[in-house]
Amino acid sequence: MKSSTEFLKRPATRAFLLFTGVYAVALAAIFWGTWSLHLAPVAPDCPVTYAVNDGAAWFKSVLGGKDFIPSDLMHVVGGMYFWQELQFALAAWLAALGVVFYLRGRRLSLLAAYGGGAAFGLMGYCFTLFSAGHLGWFVWLMYGPFAFGLADRCVRKGKWTNWALLGAVLAWASARQPDLWLLFTLLTFAYGVWCLVRERATLKWGRLFAGVGVCAVVTLLVGLPQFGHAIFTDLAGRESQIRSTSKTGASAGAEDAATKAKKDEERWLFCTSWSLPPEDTLEFAFAEIHGGSNDPRIFQKPGNQPYEGRLGQHGIVPAGAGGVHPITGQTLKPGDEYWMPYRQHSLYFGLITLGLALVGIVGWVLCRKREVTAQAAEAAADWRDLPFWLAAGVLVYLCALGGFTPFYRLVYLLPFGDMMRCPVKFVHLLEFCVAVMAGFGLEFLRVRFAGKGAWVVPALAALAALNVFDLARVDAKYLAVQDVSFVRADNAAAEDVVKAGGGKVYVVVPPQEGGQMIRDSLVAHLAETATREGEEGVRFLMASGSSFQSDPTITQRLRSGALKVAGFYTLSQRQGVQRSEQKGATLLLLEKAGIPAPGPKKDEPPARGAQAVGLLSVLATFAVLITAALASIRSPRAPRA
Repeated sequence: MKSSTEFLKRPATRAFLLFTGVYAVALAAIFWGTWSLHLAPVAPDCPVTYAVNDGAAWFKSVLGGKDFIPSDLMHVVGGMYFWQELQFALAAWLAALGVVFYLRGRRLSLLAAYGGGAAFGLMGYCFTLFSAGHLGWFVWLMYGPFAFGLADRCVRKGKWTNWALLGAVLAWASARQPDLWLLFTLLTFAYGVWCLVRERATLKWGRLFAGVGVCAVVTLLVGLPQFGHAIFTDLAGRESQIRSTSKTGASAGAEDAATKAKKDEERWLFCTSWSLPPEDTLEFAFAEIHGGSNDPRIFQKPGNQPYEGRLGQHGIVPAGAGGVHPITGQTLKPGDEYWMPYRQHSLYFGLITLGLALVGIVGWVLCRKREVTAQAAEAAADWRDLPFWLAAGVLVYLCALGGFTPFYRLVYLLPFGDMMRCPVKFVHLLEFCVAVMAGFGLEFLRVRFAGKGAWVVPALAALAALNVFDLARVDAKYLAVQDVSFVRADNAAAEDVVKAGGGKVYVVVPPQEGGQMIRDSLVAHLAETATREGEEGVRFLMASGSSFQSDPTITQRLRSGALKVAGFYTLSQRQGVQRSEQKGATLLLLEKAGIPAPGPKKDEPPARGAQAVGLLSVLATFAVLITAALASIRSPRAPRA
């Protein structure tokens, strides 16, 4: 009991609990209205409904060699409906802690570390991508931010556990967003080199090279499934995507100079679409000066406006075309370059965040000129990293401008540079740099005004909390809610189809009466659907009263025996598809005569190599986690303010 009381009295524990409480309130405010299990945020590129066997199917896929990361345990611990919004909230919280972990390693105070970390987790582009459904980015947020703190500790301390954790973090962060993972891994590598230069006087080179080897081996063992997928699937998929957008097409023989130039131009336009317009830099400080999201479910909310800037599709008006640009009113003629606006996210860094980052730069200039005693230097924050983050921030900002600046031609010439789309994604790296500098800014203010009284730390903590709620205010504008209760509720019709041996179901119910929801519900309950009745394997029809009116042949086929009633059902938004008596039924399942049941599908066994690789990845993941946990228990940290 005494030890637990002492633990709660530690400044680090109280700071962590205070930060978590403030963050929980901010995240609850953002997702207010979606916390019921039958509701979900609108996320176009992210699943919001799941099959009834989701947990079992995920476990089976892992056994078959699919990549495994610790957060995937959500499928079996609580289930994905429970984690629907919490997965985004958890990612933001962990992203903030990743920055805190790094800043504490640089000897910044708890106030400065949590202030900088809190800003990163809720920055506009970093967080509002839940509106676009880019779940892969949030997977990176759960792991990737910790790489910088680990790289710093690996170089300074050389512990094997840190090297192994760094390798695992790099592998886990690569699982769902390989392009952004590549950018951040390059930044991590650059920071690692910086650390080597910074600590060159005390380095033990033999241990360093051994540590790099441990990191590389762990990265390979943990991440082999996703690395293989990225190399053999993602790269091929991107090339296919580029070819599909090309108007020139593929030629059978040698290309003439004009054709090659045309293809190069098309590839450049593809890669530079969604570049950051220079004028949108103002949105870092002033939210939505050119509007918010172009998703109508977002901008139709009261107080929201669609985005009307230049961030979007990059193109050239083709020959024989032209007209007036729908946003700028500019007259376009063949050969003109244009930018068609479209985005689903914010670019807001926070005015307070930017102010603190500027203070951090000023603080570095002042602190590096100040001579301090050895004892004071040991206790003071280590400012030597700030020039790295300043230089990195300037560089990635230039990269984010993409097609709006000739500088991006250099990026385009780099390996994989001509396969990477949306240069605005470099803003993610800029957000990290700015958050780190904001942490240094808070530290400078804390030290600069330390002698002014006891009010300084509470005042700066209040400023950091105000920044959190200001960011949350903007983030909340990108939330739209959808009801998923019908799809996740029971579906007796799907159960009857499965019991009857299976076969595809064609839903005759029109969309305005819920036809799409019925199809989604059938799929979620393991029944296979078809887009048209003439499709091979269609054995059942799902019909409503209006279906008989729109297709008179249904009645005729029932009378002739070509169709027979397999079940009567009622529909309810919350209870789904329920069995019913004929009287009062609103939905019928009709079975086509003479079509045999296909029987259960036999899944193809996964390749033995894939199974072995997947098993090795799982074992390596748990080995790293257990080793890190044991090392933490055996080496308790001394309390540090």
